[in-house]
Amino acid sequence: MEHQRGRAAKRMTEMTGYEASTLHRLLEIGKINEDGLYKQYQDFRGTPIDGDIVIIDEMSMVDMFLMNYLLQSVYLGTKIILVGDSDQLSSVGPGNVLKDIIESEKIATIHLDKIFRQAAKSKIIVNAHRVNEGEGFISKDECSEDSKNDFFFINEINQEKILEEIKSLCTGRLKKFGDYDFFENIQILTPTKKGLLGTKELNGALQSVLNPENKQKKEKVNKTSTFRVGDRIMQVKNNYDIYWEKSKIHENGTGVFNGEFGTIMDIDEKGKSIEIKFDDEKIAWYGFQDLDQIEHSYSITIHKAQRKRI
Repeated sequence: MEHQRGRAAKRMTEMTGYEASTLHRLLEIGKINEDGLYKQYQDFRGTPIDGDIVIIDEMSMVDMFLMNYLLQSVYLGTKIILVGDSDQLSSVGPGNVLKDIIESEKIATIHLDKIFRQAAKSKIIVNAHRVNEGEGFISKDECSEDSKNDFFFINEINQEKILEEIKSLCTGRLKKFGDYDFFENIQILTPTKKGLLGTKELNGALQSVLNPENKQKKEKVNKTSTFRVGDRIMQVKNNYDIYWEKSKIHENGTGVFNGEFGTIMDIDEKGKSIEIKFDDEKIAWYGFQDLDQIEHSYSITIHKAQRKRI
C-alpha cells in the first residue's frame, strides 16, 4: 500500500490492478467515527488490515507512530514488504524507521545500487547516484552520445536572478525547448516555505505571470491567499468526507487526500463555494470555510513532492 495518495497512487493502481491507498486512509487514522470523534487517541490501534501480504511503498516517509499503528493492525502471519530509499529526506514525524531497520541487520534487506544500461542514459539517475557518493554533477565530457537531455544545472546564487530564471523557464523557455506547458508538464520544487524562493513567495510570483488578475476572472480572497479560476492547487489535509463526482464515467464517492493536485474551475460567490477538478477527473465543491484545506501548487516543497506531509 502506498503511503501517500495522489498521482503516484493512481499510477500504482493502473499498473498493478490493485487499489493503492495511504496508510492513514487504510488504517482510518484521523477519520471521524460514529460518535463524531477522531480515531487518533491513545486507545485507537488502527483498523485491522485483511491481507496476506502488505506492501508499503515510500517507506522512508513512515514515522515511528505510523509504523506502530501498522504493526498493530496486521494479523499474525501477514507478510510485510517494505520498499523505500533511506537516502531520501526523513519523515516529518519522529524517528527514522527505514534507516534504523536496515542498520539493525535484523530484517532481510535487498539493496539496489546498480545503474542498468537504459537507466544510465538518464542524467537524472546518474547524478542522483553521484550525489549519494559525494561527487559532483556529471560533466558534458562524461556524457555518452545517447544520453538524455533531462538534466540541466543553472549556476546562480543571487535570489532575485533565480526568481527571474524560474519565471522565464515557466513562461516560454521550456515551452520553446520541448513544448512543455506549465499547467500540464511543469512542477516547481523548493526546499523551504519562507523567503524569496520559498513556496509562499514563489506561488505569488508564478500566479501573477501564469494566471494573472483579470476583471473577467472570478477570484476569492482568503486570509493571505487569493484563489482564482484557473489556479493550480493542492489538497493539504486528509478529508474523508468531502463528496466528489466523475461525470464522464458517472462515478461518485467521498474523500480527497493530502497531496492531490487539482485546478479551480469555478467560484460561486452566491453559493459561497469553489469548484475544483482534480487530476484524476473527480470534481468537488469546497465551501469558503474549507479553503484552509487547499494551497496554491505552482510551487511546493521538496518534502511535499516526496509525500512527506500527511
